[in-house]
Amino acid sequence: MRTPPNWLELDWDALKHNARAVQDYIGAERTLWAVVKADAYGHNAAQATNALLQAGVAHFIVASLDEAVALREALPLRAFRLMTLYPPTTPDEWRTAAEYGVEGVIDSREGYAQAYKTAQQLGRALPVHLELDTGMSRLGLTLEEIPRFLEQFHVSDFPTPSLRFPLQAGGTEQGAGSPREAGRTTPPLGSPREAGGTLRRGDKSTAPLAWQSVFTHFACADSDPEFTAEQLRMFLEGVRRLRAGGFPETPLHAAASAGLLTAPDSLLNAVRCGLLLYGIAPTGLESHPLCAQLRPVLSWRARVISVRTIPKGQSVSYGARFRAARPTRVATLSVGYADGYPIGLTNRAPIALHGKLAPQIGRVCMDMLMVDATELPEVQVGDVATLIGQDGAASVRVETLARLLETTPHELTTRLGKRVARPQV
Repeated sequence: MRTPPNWLELDWDALKHNARAVQDYIGAERTLWAVVKADAYGHNAAQATNALLQAGVAHFIVASLDEAVALREALPLRAFRLMTLYPPTTPDEWRTAAEYGVEGVIDSREGYAQAYKTAQQLGRALPVHLELDTGMSRLGLTLEEIPRFLEQFHVSDFPTPSLRFPLQAGGTEQGAGSPREAGRTTPPLGSPREAGGTLRRGDKSTAPLAWQSVFTHFACADSDPEFTAEQLRMFLEGVRRLRAGGFPETPLHAAASAGLLTAPDSLLNAVRCGLLLYGIAPTGLESHPLCAQLRPVLSWRARVISVRTIPKGQSVSYGARFRAARPTRVATLSVGYADGYPIGLTNRAPIALHGKLAPQIGRVCMDMLMVDATELPEVQVGDVATLIGQDGAASVRVETLARLLETTPHELTTRLGKRVARPQV
């Protein structure tokens, strides 16, 4: 069988292990929302979601409606709750969200009015989440906007919703009488019926909007505990003001991966977890006890396609940014920045070969990169090098590469290119 130039290996057992470890850490009384946006941080959203369902996770978050639709269509027979982070901005988007059983975010008075009107037109309740902005300055109502929001919000129109969609952990196969079928006015399209039902005139048991949660997003949970504590204080004050104005009591969530490690008071009713599920620690938190329990899901390998020895003083790659200080054995790998390996790692990154770490040398090329294999005389064409992952006693962590680049680990895994071969299930 032909071996691709470079490829990913994905350990779904590790993902399941990590999900159980995170759930144990936050407690069974809290809901774990698994973040699978950006193709599960480059890990393959459909396969990751399927594995997490097997581990007992039933709540998932993506960024966009397009991602949500793709995930529903990839897993048409599985029941799970699915939320987007982008607020729908048009009636068509709200209608698509309703069609696919996707829970939308309301982050403004305009969004509230649009969702309410669309629900009335559809004749069915829409499950929605309310976002508050406590310092991220990205999405959400500010505390100052809450009074205006409450002026729009009519308590009599919005009784506290009953949450009618308690899925069994791990999702279910869909069949007749399943949540997906209940109350639908259109044929099922792979979306479980998450909340609400058909609206009837004068019926106060089902409101146009079924509120699922109120949440906020921390800006510096991995680096500034005082700012994070202030954000949490503002969030809880915002919730107090909402409830004083008649807003229903819904679950609350604020913490993502970094916050659940650094701000235990922010765990509330639920957490949104992405990075930790994939066995990657948030920047600066690698030594946290929970991180020590986690196993990386992703490994990235490439083939050695050439081995040569160059004399002292000879340069390697474009720009001659590396010159050999001794006779040097150079191994060329079939991977480059077109595959997502950052050119910024030039002359800086470790590569694992034959269970040992060797330095990358010379500018990273579009399709290739070079490694100093002088201390590894056994290296030959056809050998496998590890760019991210474990090779015997040698390990290359994505956190290490992110630190060298002064970026976040998420950026590296989400930028893996289309040429990188993925396992097919």
